[in-house]
Amino acid sequence: MQDNYELKTIKGYRNSMPYNDGWKVKTGALGFKMCNDYLFRAFLQCDEESLRALIAALMRTDPGEIEDVIVTNPIVLGETILSKEIRLDIHVVLKSGKHLDMEMQSYSHKGWMERSLFYACRCYDSLDHGDLYHEHPGVWQIEFCNFRPFADYQGFYFNFYMREEDCHEHIFSDKFKISIVDMTSVDMAKAIDVEQGLAKWARLFRATTWEELKMLAQEDKSIDKALSTAWQLTEDERIRDQMQRREDSERYWNALLKDVSDTKQALEASNRALSEKTAALENAEREIVRLKAELAARKA
Repeated sequence: MQDNYELKTIKGYRNSMPYNDGWKVKTGALGFKMCNDYLFRAFLQCDEESLRALIAALMRTDPGEIEDVIVTNPIVLGETILSKEIRLDIHVVLKSGKHLDMEMQSYSHKGWMERSLFYACRCYDSLDHGDLYHEHPGVWQIEFCNFRPFADYQGFYFNFYMREEDCHEHIFSDKFKISIVDMTSVDMAKAIDVEQGLAKWARLFRATTWEELKMLAQEDKSIDKALSTAWQLTEDERIRDQMQRREDSERYWNALLKDVSDTKQALEASNRALSEKTAALENAEREIVRLKAELAARKA
């Protein structure tokens, strides 16, 4: 078992973890989430072959077309994540110079879209002094969502550019792109995304049993290799601890969201009841005024 995960750059297959099929004897529930953002970050950092395959699927091309990838923000796996490092994205630079930033969104929260836009813009703002604007290689922000990102529209793979309002075919620039993979809607994947393997990657991240993973591995050698790496990483107690911390944080966050939602609903119910009582009181006051006026008229 590889013991030192500190990697400065991931460049070439020599930095990929060796294949190990020990995971194939596993059965039943996984005991962890494949969509755990720490695991997502860890295995892509440690396995360039899987990273190439995933990027190729996103680009709808063959992995052989991805000549070189470099992870520019490696972390020391197993070490405690500080608050300033809480965003577990993986930043990759292709040989062309184009910047890719991938992130696993395990749960929905208010502002995640704006945060994605913020990080994409910050990534784009990477020119050094003296660089020419037209030489900027471009930025591609990619979000894997384990929830439906749009309440009023459903699909599997979305690609967004800045377009002209009336003529949607006219793109302002193809150097700024944000993509979203809705893993909950994998059944709606286009034929090309099934063929290029992106649908399989989404099923991998959504899997909950070893049997599901074995079926995927039988269909795709890249998935088989990725699972070897993921399994080896989850066998490391330090990494399992960090994964658990992330899931505990997710549960805590979801509990807070539920508390806020419950409190909001209770407040809305209280406000409705108060409005009804206020309306009833106003009606009663109007009735009293009417009766007094009627009584005064009779006396007159």
